[in-house]
Amino acid sequence: MKTLNMKLYAILFFSFLLSLGGCKEEDLNSEPAIVTSFSVVGKDDAFYKGKINEDNTITIKVSPYLDAEEVLAAAVPTFYLAKGATVSPDPAIPQNFAQEGGVKYTVTAEDKVTKRDYTVVWGVSDHLPDGAGFSYAEVKTAKNFVQLGYPGEHNNFNLPDSKLYGDLSMYHAYCGSHIVLLSRQYVASDANSPYGIKVVDKTTLNPSVAFNLGTIALEDLKMISSDYKGKCVGAVVRNGETEFFYWATPTDAPKSIGKIGADMASTTDGSSNFQVAGDISGNAWITAMAPRGAKGPHYRVKVSNGQLASTYSTLETGYSSTDCTGFQMIAPMNDSDSPSYVVGDTQGTPNTANSNKVYLNTFAGSTTTVMPGLWQNILQAWWVGTGFSTARIGGKSPFVSALVINGKSYVLVTSGTSWWHAAAVLNADLQTLAHPNLNITSNINRGWSYGAWADWYYDEVAKEAHLAVWFGRDGLKTYKLTCFE
Repeated sequence: MKTLNMKLYAILFFSFLLSLGGCKEEDLNSEPAIVTSFSVVGKDDAFYKGKINEDNTITIKVSPYLDAEEVLAAAVPTFYLAKGATVSPDPAIPQNFAQEGGVKYTVTAEDKVTKRDYTVVWGVSDHLPDGAGFSYAEVKTAKNFVQLGYPGEHNNFNLPDSKLYGDLSMYHAYCGSHIVLLSRQYVASDANSPYGIKVVDKTTLNPSVAFNLGTIALEDLKMISSDYKGKCVGAVVRNGETEFFYWATPTDAPKSIGKIGADMASTTDGSSNFQVAGDISGNAWITAMAPRGAKGPHYRVKVSNGQLASTYSTLETGYSSTDCTGFQMIAPMNDSDSPSYVVGDTQGTPNTANSNKVYLNTFAGSTTTVMPGLWQNILQAWWVGTGFSTARIGGKSPFVSALVINGKSYVLVTSGTSWWHAAAVLNADLQTLAHPNLNITSNINRGWSYGAWADWYYDEVAKEAHLAVWFGRDGLKTYKLTCFE
């Protein structure tokens, strides 16, 4: 019996060795020269990774906002190969990876017999993972107020009627593929004025469709903004109550989400403001400036399943909204129930250095971060900083807004000096610029203007955000923020 067992063990052992040999031979024949990694360094000295595909092509990933033919014209590749494999032509030789048909390489396995051919081409880079934010800001269309169809002469401040030189108290909001512009001055002087409310295409800024007010009287539409999804939200005030409506496109009939027993646009000097954090047709929070007070009160009301709560709460910033030019606004950093929030406030003497202040507060009201002052040169350029308030009481400065883009929160701030408008998109620390193209300026007389307004939203499907900034006495500037590697 013992002898039989020994023979059986021997047979099993030799069978196991044969099976190992068979696996090794099979692996060698089926996967002889795997390229495990591929990348190039372009003419701009930037690193571009390659994606290895099942059909033996390798795709170099390049952002759609770079000129691939330029950066890949003489790029140097780096191969990581299976053990003992070699490649031809020599990878130390720069190649034009943007050429038609790509660049072909032959990889030879360790056995010096088995070969595999690879073709290296280029394609658009992948989207960043959720939580990584955006990577590039593209400067889009800009038009001054005359080019947008308003009367007057741009950059001429000697005309008798302020409306004629574009000193417009403007609110604007994204509305699907459009931007809606609401000029309170024209509405106040003539509710039937063709300049009271306008709709432009968000890409070209050319005149577009008419805005469907339904039964809303234009003089009651006090403010507009948009939610995180790019739906236009309007605050309509009647008899001391505020009713909120939204439009997915300008031609839609306005949809009410309910009303609240407070006037959320209580000032008449241009300082009224509000923000929508979240999806107005689903779950969101609306914040709005309350009547001015020593502790900086602001309204806060919840939207659940597209319906406004019947009551509101009041949040205090801890900074007076009655001093300086009387402007203050807040923006939640996200759509959670107890978020941190950014505060834009004016302090000291109007239209003087650093009379604008920007803070990040905890939900409980403690200040954790202060944006640098204008002259500290921390934010990469002299005009980025909290800067001057306007000389005009109620001028909208510093406008602040926060938006979650691809899982990361960013802050938009507008400010400037007497002779400059400025805006910047910052990282959540308020200390660093999010992208060089979002250091935005306009060298135009600003001191007596109504300040600035801005709006932005994030398209989750396309993984891109759209930003529009209105500078008083100047016009509209637009940007697209994309999320490619």
